[in-house]
Amino acid sequence: MLTVTKEAAALLRAVKAAEGASPESGIHIRKGPTVEKSGREAKTVQFAISDAPGSKDEQLEENGLRIFVEDALIDELDGRTLDVNSADQGLKLVFR
Repeated sequence: MLTVTKEAAALLRAVKAAEGASPESGIHIRKGPTVEKSGREAKTVQFAISDAPGSKDEQLEENGLRIFVEDALIDELDGRTLDVNSADQGLKLVFR
């Protein structure tokens, strides 16, 4: 199962608040396009605010935040941690 740090949950809750999302809504993590990076294919994910999970999505609650993981990513994100890194442009979500 995916783990979400307190810092990542706080950042995503702030995004929800800034977008005016309802408190019951969650963050949907879904498969993004595959991109080429340094001559290799890299998988990407996308984050969206959603009112409910899809029919096959995994649903979890971490640090007061509802998370919906697209069924295509459940195995890939199992045992991973969603965290925050500081970057030149601000905070950045990363999987560890």
